[in-house]
Amino acid sequence: MTLVRVENTAEDFPATSSFADLGSFLLADRIPDGQLEINHRSLPIELLNLPAGSDTTFVFFHGAAEKDVRLPWFVGKGISSGLPVNRIFISDPSLRTAEELRLSWYAGSAAQPDLQEALADIIRRIVRETGGYNLVFFGSSGGGFATLAVSRFFPSSLALAVNPQTSLGRYYKSASNRFMTHGWGMTDRELTELPGTVAHDLVRSYQAGFRHTVAYVQNARDWFHIQNHQLPFLEAVGASENVYMLMDRWGPATGDGHTPPPKELLRQSFELLANCHGDWSSALLASGFQQGTRPQDVSARLRETAPSES
Repeated sequence: MTLVRVENTAEDFPATSSFADLGSFLLADRIPDGQLEINHRSLPIELLNLPAGSDTTFVFFHGAAEKDVRLPWFVGKGISSGLPVNRIFISDPSLRTAEELRLSWYAGSAAQPDLQEALADIIRRIVRETGGYNLVFFGSSGGGFATLAVSRFFPSSLALAVNPQTSLGRYYKSASNRFMTHGWGMTDRELTELPGTVAHDLVRSYQAGFRHTVAYVQNARDWFHIQNHQLPFLEAVGASENVYMLMDRWGPATGDGHTPPPKELLRQSFELLANCHGDWSSALLASGFQQGTRPQDVSARLRETAPSES
């Protein structure tokens, strides 16, 4: 396998601390601040660890990368700047495998079939170092999928997912084909042929049960994701009191509507979550989320947010 090595010279990160393998990282006496590189099954897992002495930790995942994105890619630094929380930013290691691969949902590759579990182990070790056990996972689109996938390993955590995919099989076939071909070397194969360590259908995973809190943010203009990802997910979880929804129309009236909410709105939610000491419900309700969301509530929000006829 040829690794894609594109260094992010535009960012002034601290010197990178490297670990020979996942075991040496998990057993390390201490976890340093700054940029970390953990070699895991011949591929580096790169992250940025910025502790702040808080009881709350935010973990950030990115979505699809444009061609000019430099790796490692740490998304969320700006919008989370100044928050009184520990912050962990993770770059998807599978993007190192091939230039053609721009989205792989942190779901692993042939080189790292256990990536989702490995990320959970890495986060646990950092949290044990910092004491920030109140965990908020955040990501949009493909990063939203990763947020929903990895948060399942942490029963008291919050998954704050924006316009997420919830099942790779319900996403665009061209994207899942690139993932299978370039990430797994499995051309013209089905997602169901992936190893059992890969959670690729979160609708089914959540239907089997979950204990953490989910805050689902959905643009009411994004009909593709509403129909193929949001509604199947809500149908699977029922009217769970652990699921909250924030839904409105953001961005231009044209296009596919796959636009996140304004940064000011997200920042307000971040600030409330950063200061609630794990009381996710109070912070989410104060942010305008509704609790116990059902598919009928999606229909209601679509009607309520529809443009008025002139």
